Amino acid sequence: MFSIEVLDDFVLGEKDEEDISVSEAIESIYVEYTHDIVLNWNEHITRLDRKGDISEMYNDIIRMLNALTDRNKNFFSVSFLSSTFTAIWDFVIDANMLNIKAKWITVSFLDDSSGDSDNLYSLNIPIDIFISEWNKLLLILRNDLVKCGYNESLEGFSYLKNLSDFKIPDRHGMGNCP
Repeated sequence: MFSIEVLDDFVLGEKDEEDISVSEAIESIYVEYTHDIVLNWNEHITRLDRKGDISEMYNDIIRMLNALTDRNKNFFSVSFLSSTFTAIWDFVIDANMLNIKAKWITVSFLDDSSGDSDNLYSLNIPIDIFISEWNKLLLILRNDLVKCGYNESLEGFSYLKNLSDFKIPDRHGMGNCP
């Protein structure tokens, strides 16, 4: 099982006119380092924050999703490097299924996961479900960025621009963006 849940307890900051990339803009609009994203990897739970983790991992997430969408390769790796979530995921695509082998470097699981658990290092999931979980998070980020005055002029915004639209409750944006 793999899922990403975004909690609602945060306040949006303000647009920084000097931001040129989505990563910088994410870091700017989220005021606090609040671990408000719950990542479930085979029932092993870790928490991420938007301001630090996601802003630092954004380009790697997009690279990963583009590789899965393009399906030009049956095997690739993605490295995530943030202060609280550092990992290497090796991907193998088999038809519509995805097998991910994880190398956890710096990750704090809430369940004090031991290194003996096989499902801590391997995940099998349909590709469309895996992509959908990440896209739910990215839609929230996109809506918050737009709410704060950012647009497709940011480097790295093209994936966000092309996401299918669906209504996200306003409660995800309790901020003071103009």
